[in-house]
Amino acid sequence: MIEYKKYSGAGNTFLMVNNLNSEIVVTGKIVTDLISVPGNEKFDGVIFIEPSSIADYKMNYYNKDGTGNALCGNGLRCTAKYIRDEKICGNDIVLVEGVDKIFDCRFTDDGEISVGFPPPEKMKFNFKLKVHFAEWWQLINASFVDVGSPHVIIFIDDIEKPRVNNLNEIPIDDWGKNLRMHKDFMPEGVNAHFVKVVNADKGELEIRSFERGVEGETMACGTGSLSGALAAFAVKNVKLPVKLKTKSGEILTVNISLNENLIRGLTLKGKAGLIPA
Repeated sequence: MIEYKKYSGAGNTFLMVNNLNSEIVVTGKIVTDLISVPGNEKFDGVIFIEPSSIADYKMNYYNKDGTGNALCGNGLRCTAKYIRDEKICGNDIVLVEGVDKIFDCRFTDDGEISVGFPPPEKMKFNFKLKVHFAEWWQLINASFVDVGSPHVIIFIDDIEKPRVNNLNEIPIDDWGKNLRMHKDFMPEGVNAHFVKVVNADKGELEIRSFERGVEGETMACGTGSLSGALAAFAVKNVKLPVKLKTKSGEILTVNISLNENLIRGLTLKGKAGLIPA
């Protein structure tokens, strides 16, 4: 039986497996078998900690449906925390490989973990997307950001039919799937996020996330929060740093490094820790 620990990053939950000896040949079936263990059904994915040739360690992340080669921002923080908790490494900065890139994970004085991300691979803001919410078809303003995984962001004040005042009104399973499987993003699909600007001057947002691979709402999405912050900064003039309240109630903080109006780097900061047995 494969041993694992249970971790949460801002409500995003994972099974953490030490595979530094490379004894486990990871497959999708191994992942779905672990998720099917009673008590694990609601976990979002499985993270295998493995050796890396380009960083200190590798995060090999699989979604709960057994699909791999995915990036997970909250998973990076959980990986760093697991490595420290298991006394594998006690450094304040840990370099973690994910999807062939290197992410620096820093333990901060307030007990949280900040992860540095490279600039997005692709961004497109405020384009029209034809969607079907409730019984209406409509053209809606959307933004797309790829920070290693693809995300579409909808600000709820741009939804006209029906008007939406707060995120609790969003039927996330229906509208989220509508966006996740939208023909304009196929065949891979996207992660879908609905965002409310609470206070632009204070950089405060609320976000709900529908993740592919999980095929449902998650309590938080790290790379989705990065994408939502970027879109809010670009489209809604939200001030930095951006603080996003996730479905779990926990706050993720995103900062953007700019040089001559070009994005040079991103950080995602939040909590991560062991889920008590």
